[in-house]
Amino acid sequence: MQNAARALEAAASVNTELGERLRSAIANEMRAARKRIIDGIHFKNGDPRGARHAIRRVVYNKILGGNLNILNGKSTSTTSYEPPRKLRPGQRGGNRMIRSERTQQIMSYGPLQRGFILRFVNSGTNPRYANGRNTSRTFKRLQEEGDYYRGAIAPRNFFGTKGEQEMAVAVRNLKALIDEEFNKLFTE
Repeated sequence: MQNAARALEAAASVNTELGERLRSAIANEMRAARKRIIDGIHFKNGDPRGARHAIRRVVYNKILGGNLNILNGKSTSTTSYEPPRKLRPGQRGGNRMIRSERTQQIMSYGPLQRGFILRFVNSGTNPRYANGRNTSRTFKRLQEEGDYYRGAIAPRNFFGTKGEQEMAVAVRNLKALIDEEFNKLFTE
């Protein structure tokens, strides 16, 4: 009986060796769930800049648990991706303007900084209109007349459906691992 009491006391504390093993198991399951979600995201253009990698995985330190989300990360990685040119070799054309510093900054966002794209696709956007430059009409009148309409992105909620499915798989796997760890703890 005393061994069972010690085992329960060891299991109750998250700052023990058991807590570290469980935290490691949670991290591995969260990593696997994140990978399955990333593999399930398909963009029409193939996602050349890796926006799908902006799904963030968090494992908590003070409690046993974790989280997957598409919030902004704190990454400063950049990419040197250049969009493919559509000109034939030797053909004149294309934009000869020098890119502004802001355009160059946006073009160099790394995969982990591109979470806003996933949020747009997941949640959708409101209809967008251009600001009506080179015209004397007001923004409200532009909206009424429908000029400079830039469209809207329909919400797809891919993260809500795929994320819940993959987290349910991770929870089932974790349940089996936790049961195994407790059986080891009570038999020692």
